[in-house]
Amino acid sequence: MRRTIKHDFRYIISACLLILTVAAVGTGVIADRWDLNNFVPHIISGYAMALLALAHTVLEFPRLWGYTKGRLRRRSVGRGPADQRDPPVIPAPDSAGKSGRGPSPVSRRGLLGLVVGGTGGFIAGWLAPGFLGGTQESDLGLRYHRWSRPGSLDSEGAVDWGERPPQYKVYPDLERLALPAVDSLFGEEALLGEEDLPTFASIARRRSIRSYTSDPLSQSQLSRLLYAAAGITEERTEFRAAPSAGALYPIETYVLVHDVEDLVPGLYHYAPQDHTLVLLDAGDKRRQATSLGLMQGFLGEAGVVVVLSAIFQRLRWRYRRRSYRYALLEAGHIGQNIYLGATAMGLGVCAVAAFMDDGLNQLLGVDGEREAALYMLAVGNTTQ
Repeated sequence: MRRTIKHDFRYIISACLLILTVAAVGTGVIADRWDLNNFVPHIISGYAMALLALAHTVLEFPRLWGYTKGRLRRRSVGRGPADQRDPPVIPAPDSAGKSGRGPSPVSRRGLLGLVVGGTGGFIAGWLAPGFLGGTQESDLGLRYHRWSRPGSLDSEGAVDWGERPPQYKVYPDLERLALPAVDSLFGEEALLGEEDLPTFASIARRRSIRSYTSDPLSQSQLSRLLYAAAGITEERTEFRAAPSAGALYPIETYVLVHDVEDLVPGLYHYAPQDHTLVLLDAGDKRRQATSLGLMQGFLGEAGVVVVLSAIFQRLRWRYRRRSYRYALLEAGHIGQNIYLGATAMGLGVCAVAAFMDDGLNQLLGVDGEREAALYMLAVGNTTQ
């Protein structure tokens, strides 16, 4: 009975190792392709593989040790003079005159052909796209980059660039929640708190922080963070904290509130025109933030996750083919403002561009074409 259980246990370990190997390779490819530093499924599968490999080694140690001793003994015997070595034992032929050895599943010639063919196929697959010119032509980003250059010969006549849409996105049927006022729109001294870092110190200390404490953010911190991201810094012109092509401001700012003092958890929209938040969907969004961010756990541990989207038509009617370039640039400007604002307040922040587009767009309530999510930034208290 014990022997049967031990035998079954060996098969279970082998099967689990095979499954975990596939999982580790698959998650490793995803982590490499999406540049994920802390991809939880890959970490878990790696540790599980290590534990099962250790268990397999302990279980099979007597066999491994016996095999090692046998190999060492054969090697020591084989080093004697040629005339003292045992002659090779050749199985007697059967009645048909064939050797007693069983049929070889793979001949040396077949194995050599398999290795050579496989290696040649790999090299051909690696080099062929470069010789055929397929690598660059299949890169849609590069094709767009070329197409959007000024003076491109592509005809614009067939493209309808549309009309200018409204400057602000509003939800007239939903209540606006006023954020704590920012004391001054002008002058760094008035904006800085007693413990805040000055600008150049914030630049020097800016890092991507993925570990957060359980302490909630204050509404004042969130207010100043959103003001630094996309707040209006000049009332007369309605210029904002980040630069924008033609001051058209295509970027919309959403906030997944996980833990902010006296603020209901849920999805909010930031309205820069009056520095308010609009609650779009109440409820804990930690699990959704983590799963949509390809299981990067810190997205559920932060106090908030700021999500930046773009309404492309705000740029298309004027800048046409270069609009998408400008939208991405502006998302980067706002992202850096969030980094520096959070760093100045002693908060940790980490930007994420690896996420499930369709799922995140659905969470925001946008269609993914006229308006689409571009960027996620986790912000929270940290001990670093």
